[in-house]
Amino acid sequence: MVDRKKIMQRTSWISVIGNALLSLLKIVVGIVSGSMAVLSDGLDSASDVVTSIIMLFTSSVISRPPNSKYVYGREKAEHVASTILSFVIFFMGCQIIVTSVEHIIYQQSRDLPSVLAIWVTVVSIAGKFLLSWYQFYQGKRVDSSMLKANAINMRNDVIISGGVLIGLVCTVLLNIPVLDPIIAGFIGLYILWSAIGIFRDANVVLMDGVADTSVYDKIIDAVEKVPGAYHPHRIRSSQIGNQYNIVLDIEVDGLLTLTRAHQIAQDVENSIKESIENIYDIVVHVEPQGNSHRAEKYGISKDKLAGGGCNL
Repeated sequence: MVDRKKIMQRTSWISVIGNALLSLLKIVVGIVSGSMAVLSDGLDSASDVVTSIIMLFTSSVISRPPNSKYVYGREKAEHVASTILSFVIFFMGCQIIVTSVEHIIYQQSRDLPSVLAIWVTVVSIAGKFLLSWYQFYQGKRVDSSMLKANAINMRNDVIISGGVLIGLVCTVLLNIPVLDPIIAGFIGLYILWSAIGIFRDANVVLMDGVADTSVYDKIIDAVEKVPGAYHPHRIRSSQIGNQYNIVLDIEVDGLLTLTRAHQIAQDVENSIKESIENIYDIVVHVEPQGNSHRAEKYGISKDKLAGGGCNL
């Protein structure tokens, strides 16, 4: 059984240490070589250290057990952290775009880094790539939006450093200084798009939605496998961390005993757990078959799925 919280904490510590070493290396080399580009890249990595510390704090928060104030625990703190990360990434993209526009308007050119600065940039790209891959791998392994968001952030850093090098080489070889800020501007736009995607995904969960609406098809299929369970409706699913919290109504024969009706509800719960991984809790409400229903504002039924009522 994978210990999700321990993996998140270990991955966050690796991110803190890795970014701190890369940041220190680039700042020192930037000062020694006189390269403002490398120095700025080092300061950008320093902001990644702050981001990683936020992740580390968040992984500690979500490990706390539920209490009377947070009866579902604190798993959603992960998605709050992802939202914060999206703002950090968005701000970084805006800074790059503003700087690029200023360089284009005022025809400001960048200095080509010394050989030492170029080598440390290559080392930085390799290091960031490995950190990004590790963060994304562990993020997918434990289904952590926070780790995957930070992986995207580090991937953006790789693209930024690569774009800077390409821009500098083009500036020198083709003697077209304006290429450097233009390339940087496109990189900034890409980063903005990534930030918007992270923000959108994190807030689906914060608004009690689900990222993958096919979960409703799986719930309905699971109910239909249970003899005696009819008309699953008012199905509601939300996510707590990477787990599903599911509430639904079913109909059974109104002449059944309470014990038998309860057993059918239990069979429905077991069937759903067999069909869907990462279940936090399931609540099944039983109604007599053929019970008339008023129009239901909330929840999903088979009819609503067929009519596209689940597409948001």
